[in-house]
Amino acid sequence: MDLPMDTQNKKKKNKKGKVYVREPSSTWSSSTSRSIHNSICEIAMNKFGYSLPTKDGRITMPLGFIPMTRLICRAVGIQLVLRDYTDNQHFTESDVMNLFPIVKHSNPRAKDASKLKELAEDRLSNGYLAESHELITEALNTMLQVYGPLHSDIESSHKHLAHISYLFGRIGQAVSHQKQGLLASERVLGVDHYETIYCYVYLALFAHNLAQSTVALRLMYRAKFLLQLIFGPDHLEQAAFDINIGLMLQTKGDAKNSQKFLESALKLHKKFHGTGSVQVAMCNILVARALAANADFREAMKYQKHALDVYTEKYGEEDKRTKDCEAFYSKLTQKAVELQKWLQNKEKLALPNMTVSEVLPDSTISEMLATVNGIPATPAKVKPSDTEAKKTDQEKKADEKIEEIKNQEVLDLD
Repeated sequence: MDLPMDTQNKKKKNKKGKVYVREPSSTWSSSTSRSIHNSICEIAMNKFGYSLPTKDGRITMPLGFIPMTRLICRAVGIQLVLRDYTDNQHFTESDVMNLFPIVKHSNPRAKDASKLKELAEDRLSNGYLAESHELITEALNTMLQVYGPLHSDIESSHKHLAHISYLFGRIGQAVSHQKQGLLASERVLGVDHYETIYCYVYLALFAHNLAQSTVALRLMYRAKFLLQLIFGPDHLEQAAFDINIGLMLQTKGDAKNSQKFLESALKLHKKFHGTGSVQVAMCNILVARALAANADFREAMKYQKHALDVYTEKYGEEDKRTKDCEAFYSKLTQKAVELQKWLQNKEKLALPNMTVSEVLPDSTISEMLATVNGIPATPAKVKPSDTEAKKTDQEKKADEKIEEIKNQEVLDLD
């Protein structure tokens, strides 16, 4: 029996017209921005024992607005309009250009190439540079066939080859490999990735060893800008970058600007390590040398005296570092006295020699740059007998693994 059309329409309306409205939670409906900020501070204190910095009832951003906004946008998948956000430190709905889904995934790995790469790194850590070079070259060729030219493993392999070339003293090859690694890192990981930043740093060090100070400084300035964009100005790695720039400026004879960067590094080391640390003492020595190059011997003596006190406390009076620090302090004192005598009797005395012999030469600056960035000085002193030395059981097992991988590749080809 067919029902009237009015009855059918009424039943359809009843089915489709039901709207379920959830009653708002009393907690969230009464929440304000201030109460949410207070709850976050309480959770951080109860769980981590850390007091978040607040101002006027709001949590202040320790990284700064731009680094924090970048982190939030990358985590959530927001693309903002390109404009200057420094004046008005917030963005509105009109600034959002697009939304991107954040998908978790794992990059594919070539099994045989990864094993060869791990063995190459093990060989490098044990000092077998020639064998490490051979293994990483073979791994790189395999990766190029599997991945193509753009992959994160390609970037790390080029960086590995650049490191080995640097240790062999082949700086030109090191620059070539580092450039290829930098290009791959920029395209795969992005310009603002920390791996890309360190590719810039190592390329700057290699360029500096080729006497290309201007190119090295440009690369370091770019790396410093990107690091500040990601982590803000108050980051410990900024101190290492400032030391790099300060030492490179000394090779160009720009002691005044070099002093500014070294003082910035000293300030950061004091903040993170304390005034009595070895890092602060090293920065004091570098600032003292920059001041000595500007003939400001009295101010240089203050920094050198602080470094001498720290070295005496940490290493003792008989240590070579303490004696070298004391010798330079004596030299500064002597130059300061000579300058003061000349200022008192300009008419009678001739202008004394204001140069200090201990001001860092280019070779010493290169060694200090390598030390600051955690790589050995170049050229490396590699003896031919090192690769022919007796191998331990662990190294013999590594050789057997290499042969096994090679045999597997032959079988796969067959």
